[in-house]
Amino acid sequence: MKISLLSATLALALLPGLQTSAQAAVASFDDWPTTLATDQQTGLFFANGNSSLYAGAVWDARFSVAGDAYRVAPTATPPGPLFGIPHSGHYFVTNQGNDNDDDGLRITTTQVLLSAWFGQNEYYGYGGGADQITIHAMGASGVLRSVVFNLPELRAGGPAVSPGEPELLELVDTSSFAALTGITGYRIDRRPGDPLTMPHPNRTSWVADDFTFAAAPVPEPGTYAMLLAGLGLVAWARSRRTA
Repeated sequence: MKISLLSATLALALLPGLQTSAQAAVASFDDWPTTLATDQQTGLFFANGNSSLYAGAVWDARFSVAGDAYRVAPTATPPGPLFGIPHSGHYFVTNQGNDNDDDGLRITTTQVLLSAWFGQNEYYGYGGGADQITIHAMGASGVLRSVVFNLPELRAGGPAVSPGEPELLELVDTSSFAALTGITGYRIDRRPGDPLTMPHPNRTSWVADDFTFAAAPVPEPGTYAMLLAGLGLVAWARSRRTA
């Protein structure tokens, strides 16, 4: 009984030491080492100075980055619509998907994804792209937890605006991932839009911005010393009881 009480007391004493004070990092896609005009689009790898490592994560090669003035068919008459609207700054990322590819984009990191902003894209005025995304927290054994989010049609000018207008982004809350351990990254799946209302093959695209990450929980300095001291006390109490 004494040993159990001592162990419980030790566990309670160690709890504060298991917390972290790490600050969140935001992948805003606005701080590229390579100059990118707001009317351009390119792969994240190229915008990031030929590196897939950004904001403490390795991003799938299929992520593209675009500016808020980027249009599909800008020289057409009339010009094509804006491709998307960032949540902040002037840039956002997209999967640029079609019906046959660009599903399951990966973000490799041990950080905890707390939230991100997602929305439908516009492509030649045919309407929105993917109408649902699923973010999976991945571990060594596979999917640890998933968050499903429906991408609404929220237009900057209101519901009366032409369907060719880009959609506003919505916050996707993934803070439930903070309770997980052993995260190795994330996978983003998408559901294509309705082919009756979105007949173009590029009906699986989405746009996203401001991925907020936090460091995975680690013991504070001093926790290991407390643990060793506690184990020593448990061993001492056990030896006295045996004697």
